[in-house]
Amino acid sequence: MTTSSDLRRLAAEALKDKTAAGANVFSPRTWSTWNGSYPLVYLNVSGEDMDSLGRHAPEFTVTATLRVSARVSVKQLPNNAGAAQAQLELEALQDQIKRALINNPALMTRIQQFPFVRSEFKEDGEGVTELAELVMEVGLEFYQGPEDFYPLAGEAPPAPVDAAAEIAAIQPIVPLDGIDITVDLVNVADPTGTYPDAAFPAAVTPAPRTEGPDGRAEGGLSIDLTQ
Repeated sequence: MTTSSDLRRLAAEALKDKTAAGANVFSPRTWSTWNGSYPLVYLNVSGEDMDSLGRHAPEFTVTATLRVSARVSVKQLPNNAGAAQAQLELEALQDQIKRALINNPALMTRIQQFPFVRSEFKEDGEGVTELAELVMEVGLEFYQGPEDFYPLAGEAPPAPVDAAAEIAAIQPIVPLDGIDITVDLVNVADPTGTYPDAAFPAAVTPAPRTEGPDGRAEGGLSIDLTQ
């Protein structure tokens, strides 16, 4: 079962050390641990909409609104330069947050789409520091069906997601540098030959044979994608 709180936990874990805020990423249960340093990122689910898929089984398209608040503090500078610096820092945080969340495997396996991403910049220039905030609303659309609701007798409620373990298990995406294609034909075959280094040993037709694959490569192609 996918829930809004599970998605919030995964998003919070996905943002740690992926933005200029570093480990300064908090959600409702961890907000009290903030030590007062900037920048910081705070997440909560500000709303959830459930749209029925019909009048029969209770099936829903659920859209959770994940609210991501990023805050920075910059010293006041002449000619409003502090406000400009704060805006630049928030714009960088905005890009970093989007890169950390959108297409993240831990989220993508649970949602159907990101139906919207909304951003708003706020600032407060009172005092000796320029406090500025980026508020992002990220839509997370997912499915819930009859199996997710009224429980069977004795059925335990689903355990919350282990967000830290799931994020830690994600393998980095490695760029595709090239493709090698090896062809062992069916209509070209050595009737009696045996080739120990066959590219596809499980597919080799045993000798004597009247058709391939025979274990040798009749053709191939290498594509370099780095150029």
